[in-house]
Amino acid sequence: MRPTRSVAFAALAIPFVLAACGGAEDPPPAPPPAVEVQEVFMEPVATEFEHVARTRAREDAEIRARITGTILERNFEEGQTVEQDALLFRIDPRPYEAALNAARADLAQANAALDIAQRNLNRGEELLPDGYISEAEMDKLRGERDRAVAGREAALAAIERAELNLNFTDIRAPFTGRAGRSQLSIGDLVDPSTGSLVSLVQSDPMLVDFDINEQALLAAMKTNQSRVAEDLPPIEYTLRLRLVSGDYYPLAGAIDYASNRVNPTTGTITVTARFPNPDGRLLPGQFGRVVIKRGEPQMRMLIAQSSVLEDMQGRYVYIVNDENLVVRKNVTLGQRHGMNWVVESGLEDGDRVIVNGVQKVRPGLPAAPSPVTSRPHEQPGDS
Repeated sequence: MRPTRSVAFAALAIPFVLAACGGAEDPPPAPPPAVEVQEVFMEPVATEFEHVARTRAREDAEIRARITGTILERNFEEGQTVEQDALLFRIDPRPYEAALNAARADLAQANAALDIAQRNLNRGEELLPDGYISEAEMDKLRGERDRAVAGREAALAAIERAELNLNFTDIRAPFTGRAGRSQLSIGDLVDPSTGSLVSLVQSDPMLVDFDINEQALLAAMKTNQSRVAEDLPPIEYTLRLRLVSGDYYPLAGAIDYASNRVNPTTGTITVTARFPNPDGRLLPGQFGRVVIKRGEPQMRMLIAQSSVLEDMQGRYVYIVNDENLVVRKNVTLGQRHGMNWVVESGLEDGDRVIVNGVQKVRPGLPAAPSPVTSRPHEQPGDS
């Protein structure tokens, strides 16, 4: 009888056990991830283009000696700005002064020889009609006169050469510029084969070279030509130079000229801009980026750079719709504007773009949006 009672007791206990299990509550679902969103916004933006650039001096000369001699003076300090025609070096002029005096003495002799030859020829022409002198003797007199004329011309040329050499003893700056390092000292012997005595660079204004696409340049030229034909003012371009440090050079530049040929390898044209450089901050050979602003600013749609993602399909953002569901939207972006991107297509007014928390969401799932605490603005100097 005991086994029968045990079975009965177990049968009665089963409903109570099942009831106890069925009464446990399921765990609550995880809350949607918290994200910060920002509505797309409009701001005036000027169309910009950036190009890698390099600075170049308008004038860059290697000053050399044109004669042989000993340096007596050096009238500048390395790194100093020297004015045009300022005396840089003086070579010992005494040998060239003596050469000039000798040339002048040779000219005096040549003049005397010419005077004698001319008087002899005049006498011969007086005696020839009476037969007191032969034609052969007359030819000789004419030849002596011609040699004397040539001797005088040679003496004049020698004087000119001697004066030039004497002038070359003063080595002057061909333009206003900054003097470089010089390896020469007073007392050194120099000649035309010595090489550079000093380099001189004109740093104001500074030229900046950059390459642009051939089609872009032709399109810009065509647009301005059309505007001029319609009596409209041409589109103006403002140039800024961003240095390798990321800072903007404080003075704006202007386009100086474009090359007269296209590079057949790259399909680009070299354009040269001119930047004022009164304090010498820019040096030849520096790299940077020329930022060209085209025309007047226009209202453009912007989103924060931190909201943009990219995969094999291209760039995209996550937005939160009216039902607080995450939606992926592919976007086409234009230029950067400070800490933002210009949106060319893919978004609409009122779209709430996820700025912070993009790594926590998935398309089609809910999110808990809150307005972003601060909106990215342009960095100083970006405008």
